[in-house]
Amino acid sequence: MDEALKRQSEELEQTLQKQLELLKQDSQVYVKVAGIALLGGLLAVGSVKLLSRSSKRDDHKKKIKKKKKRGYSFFRNIRNRLFWMAFDYGKARLVENFVANMGKEDE
Repeated sequence: MDEALKRQSEELEQTLQKQLELLKQDSQVYVKVAGIALLGGLLAVGSVKLLSRSSKRDDHKKKIKKKKKRGYSFFRNIRNRLFWMAFDYGKARLVENFVANMGKEDE
C-alpha cells in the first residue's frame, strides 16, 4: 500500500508538472496576443491624433491666408508710421526726464 501511494503521488506530481508546462506555454501565447493588441491600439490612437492635428493645421492656415489677403492701404501705412514716430518721441522725452532727475539727485 505504501508503494501504491508513492506511485500515485509521483503520477500526480508528473501530471501537475505537465499542467504547469502547458499553462506556461498558453500564457506566453496570451501575452503575445495581448501585446500585439496593445500595440495595434496605440498605433490606431496615434494615427487618429496625427490626422486630426493635420486637419486643424490646414484650417488654421486657411484662416491665416484669409487674414493676409488684405490689400495695400495708404492710411494703414501712415497710421503705422505716425504710431512709431510718437513712440520714439515719447521714449526720447522719458530718457530726457530720467537723465534730468538723475542730475538733480547727484547735486
